[in-house]
Amino acid sequence: MRSWIDLNSDMGESFGNYVLGRPDEVMKQINHANIACGFHAGDPVWIRRTVESAKRYGVTLGAHPGFPDKLGFGRRLMNITRQEARDYVVYQVGAVKAFADAAGVKLVAAKPHGAFYLWAQQSEENARAILEGFREVDPALVAYLPALPRHPMLAAAEKMGFRVIKEFYPGLVYADDGSIGVKRTYGEENVEEIVGLVTKFVTEGKVTGSSGKDIKIEADSICIHGDVINAPEVLTALHQALKQAGVTARSAVQDLVKGKGNGRAHAAHAGA
Repeated sequence: MRSWIDLNSDMGESFGNYVLGRPDEVMKQINHANIACGFHAGDPVWIRRTVESAKRYGVTLGAHPGFPDKLGFGRRLMNITRQEARDYVVYQVGAVKAFADAAGVKLVAAKPHGAFYLWAQQSEENARAILEGFREVDPALVAYLPALPRHPMLAAAEKMGFRVIKEFYPGLVYADDGSIGVKRTYGEENVEEIVGLVTKFVTEGKVTGSSGKDIKIEADSICIHGDVINAPEVLTALHQALKQAGVTARSAVQDLVKGKGNGRAHAAHAGA
């Protein structure tokens, strides 16, 4: 049983006049926001709006770079070089950092989006290319990464000395080997199911996999899809469930920024 958890969401995924989900209502209920950088989703106006919204509600900021593929929402693998990957990261994360600087807030974290993360998982060299891009923008950036069994990106991040926050995804399906895949009906989540999965995770440290087998998960953050229409209802229900379980929702990355440890240590000191 743990005493606290971080609620994060991928934000800023709207385009011009086309608004995905209910971003302002989501921002009010999360602790950390991963902001789309304009490649897989978002645009300069929505980066600024999202940064300003996060500042308004005291939410910590992360960048969420992806493949340059808006039509595929960054979920299609692309054949790129490692230098291109670094360039994509510096370009995107640098843009979010510039808007954060302009708003007088600090960009403290980054995590790869969708197929960009899958590309990183193909080899440690690929993973290092993305992480090197993070470091070129700001060596102090914290890496938000999936709470999976040992994989190239997590291993590379640890070797490179990155502070890591591991994420649990109640909106995705876990296979017995810990790998994850899409399960949700596009545009809406099953609130009761999400609450059940999160409650099991915070009280037992486990998730039920696709075969019905319980899988142990170590994570300090829960990622809630911010682009679905009922995300505010999901978050409201989660806050109620966490309160009943005696678990506080707070930013995990804020502790790292203040120098209170690393992502792996969190799992040890947070649980009761």
